[in-house]
Amino acid sequence: MNKPSAHATPTRVDRLVLDVVALHELRRTHQIESDAELARMIGVDRTTLARVAAGGPPSNGFMARTKLLFPSAPLDRLFVVERLLATRHQVGSAPLGLRHR
Repeated sequence: MNKPSAHATPTRVDRLVLDVVALHELRRTHQIESDAELARMIGVDRTTLARVAAGGPPSNGFMARTKLLFPSAPLDRLFVVERLLATRHQVGSAPLGLRHR
């Protein structure tokens, strides 16, 4: 049986994440006072908003509804690509590594 290498090969993992700083600025500009109000306006549950704000993957529907809520905000202001370096055995789990935006 083959044993995993002690020195796993780094793999780049790119993923789309919500830019929470930009979203906070948009909330303030549009006088949206709470996460509950924002979630209702996007059309999602507060737990979904919290999951995505914490770095969870946004669904296509979440991205579309967020863009519709803030039509003047470019999509690349709302969502950014997060680049992570992970070892091969970390891919598929929550990879830890370097963040590049």
